[in-house]
Formats: sequence, C-alpha cells, structure tokens
Amino acid sequence: MRKRQVVLFFALLLFWLLLSSDYDSQHIITGLVLSALLTWFWRDLATFLPSQWVAGRLPGLICFVSTLLWEIVLANIGVAKAVLFSRCMDSGFVSFKPDLHTSWGQVLLANCITITPGTVTIDVNPDTGVFMVHGLTESMREGLAEGRLVKCIKRLEGGRAQ
Repeated sequence: MRKRQVVLFFALLLFWLLLSSDYDSQHIITGLVLSALLTWFWRDLATFLPSQWVAGRLPGLICFVSTLLWEIVLANIGVAKAVLFSRCMDSGFVSFKPDLHTSWGQVLLANCITITPGTVTIDVNPDTGVFMVHGLTESMREGLAEGRLVKCIKRLEGGRAQ
C-alpha cells in the first residue's frame, strides 16, 4: 500500500511539471504540495476500488470509454453541421429518468452528457434520478435515457444492459 502512494505521488508530480512547463521554485513547491494533498486524499482508493472490481469490470470500462469517445466524435460532427448548415437552431430542454441504480452512475452519466459537445446537463434530482438536459438540436436530445452510454454505465454498475 505504501508503494502505491509513493508511485501515485511521483506520477502526480511529474504530470504537474509536464503541464506547468516552468521549473522554478514556485511551480515545484506547488506541485509538491498538490501531489501530497491528492495522494493523502486518495489514500483509500485501493479499498474503494479493489483490483478485483477493476479487473472484473474491465470489459465494461473498455466499452464505456470507447462509446464515450465515439459519442464525442459524432456530437462534434453534429454541432458542426448544425452551426454551418442550419438556418435556425431548435435547441431545447429534455427531462428523462435513466435506469441507473447508483449515485456514481448518475454522476458519471451527467458528466458524460456535459462533456459531449452540444449537450449540457442542467440538473440531476438525486431523489428521483430525473435528469434535465439542454441539447443544441432535437437529434442530440433524442434517446438520452436509452442511449449507448446508459447501457455501458449500467454494465459498470453490475446490471445487465440489453
């Protein structure tokens, strides 16, 4: 466990230094402090995500990442078409309740919707699980509740996605 924390600390520090691209004392000290804080914050990560959980859900994780990347590519094309070739945008809101059973599944879906171009998650009701999403076009708002991302997240939750 100790070895993991040391590796995580140095990986975070290296990542910080690569991103900052300045190697003066201010950046190095900031990187050291942030890396130490994040390593301390993530100290229980191994108990939260045991290796059996990750290994058992690796196919679902691969499905999720590849589906998310594909949806981002398709959304980029859709936004470009809407901006370049549409005379009027038919943007609007949609509410739906996906069949997700965990709060982290809802958070993951909300973030995936938001990082996909053309859609923004406005609200997720934690009690009912109802999402409110703004979409740039009608096609971007269609099928969010039964989409491929929801099926992949259900698979990660441990449920069967059809």
